[in-house]
Amino acid sequence: MADQGRRTLWVLRHAKTRRRPPVGGGDHERVLDPRGRRDADALGSRLGDRGDRLGLPEDLLPQLVLCSTAARTVETTERVLAKMANPPAVSYLRSLYEATPEDVLEQISKTDDAVRSLMVVGHNPTFEALAAAMPASPHPALAGGLATGALAVFTLPIGRWEEVAPHTAGVLGVFAPPYADPEA
Repeated sequence: MADQGRRTLWVLRHAKTRRRPPVGGGDHERVLDPRGRRDADALGSRLGDRGDRLGLPEDLLPQLVLCSTAARTVETTERVLAKMANPPAVSYLRSLYEATPEDVLEQISKTDDAVRSLMVVGHNPTFEALAAAMPASPHPALAGGLATGALAVFTLPIGRWEEVAPHTAGVLGVFAPPYADPEA
């Protein structure tokens, strides 16, 4: 069981998308391209019930997901959670689309404290900046940015989500595509 004075934060940038929106749509409606679907599915296989959980303890898996309402983040989230027997609840927030890192931290701070592990799914440049800002000291795996479909997992020395702040987290792992599918 996780330490009661800690929280786990999963920061996921949506997977690779088509360059153009569908006819009649805008940027908000852009969907994943074939590579993005493959990468999101492979990450889902690793997090799913027959996956290796990225080498992280099962009790650190997300209990709640905050996801932008953009089609590409929704599709990424659905594919990543698809192989979990008991996937976490997902809250779709328009406010995460075109959010700043500070906006994302504000949304995180509103999370119910019963949630020990939280995933946020969104866009660059925000999520790259957020991931780089979270560690207590610079982390080499985050120096080059956060690729499409990349995931950074942090441990936060806080008892309540309202205490979330940059430059306080430990890095549990940074993972980027291509993800090996354990079921392949």
